[in-house]
Amino acid sequence: MSKLSICLFLVVLVAVAIEASGDRRPCVGRCNIKDLGSTRTVCIRDRRTNTCTKLRSCRLREKNCERRDLGLEPLRESCATRCRNILGGSGSSGQCAPKLRRQTTKSPWSGGKRLRDCAYRRCVDIEKRPGCWRNRDNGCVVLTRCEAQRRNCNRDPQDQWQRASDWRCAGNVQGGGVRQCRRRVIKKD
Repeated sequence: MSKLSICLFLVVLVAVAIEASGDRRPCVGRCNIKDLGSTRTVCIRDRRTNTCTKLRSCRLREKNCERRDLGLEPLRESCATRCRNILGGSGSSGQCAPKLRRQTTKSPWSGGKRLRDCAYRRCVDIEKRPGCWRNRDNGCVVLTRCEAQRRNCNRDPQDQWQRASDWRCAGNVQGGGVRQCRRRVIKKD
């Protein structure tokens, strides 16, 4: 074969290779040693089966590159808490955990005008000395009269803070939270 025919053959071979590859772009973001050494994972959720999979973020990029080449929709990262029940590292999968619900604290504004007025009513406490207050569950707390009045605004009328003897709060301090009320020990001879 002549040099000309070898060159034409190579040109045709390169043209066929380019045509076969189509318009595929090379995937970027392949996993490197640093990525593989990291313990950080992302959570992927399959909506059809409600299955979650832990993957390293570089593995997710690689999978999405493969899916793009096959004409499939890319995988999307889900909330990390959905994988909280899955033990193991990257590649582990299992049933998705339910979404975490935010706990909302009741504000005085949520209960209507009566609660709002109660919570922001001006309280004049002449003593300003904290005392012992107890509820129906035998819980004791050290509060001033105004603090107890404010707390009672949001409480059930059957479970209001009521004044108790100071010895019931022995060892409790203001701002220390609710503790079980002390009991009086009666000594029998």
